[in-house]
Amino acid sequence: MNKTFNLLFFIKKNKIRNNGTAPIYLRITIDGKAADIAAKRYIDPKKWDVKAHKALSNSQ
Repeated sequence: MNKTFNLLFFIKKNKIRNNGTAPIYLRITIDGKAADIAAKRYIDPKKWDVKAHKALSNSQ
């Protein structure tokens, strides 16, 4: 029995805070069933690489 497993980090641009940062979320997919979890970290959307699904350079 084969199982598929995937991790994807993304930011929610529709939940930008007053200081201009957006929350980072983690989507875990197992056999086509997805669950989103907040990473409890925030980043400036300008420092997020959408294609690579990660922060640019040395961002905290």
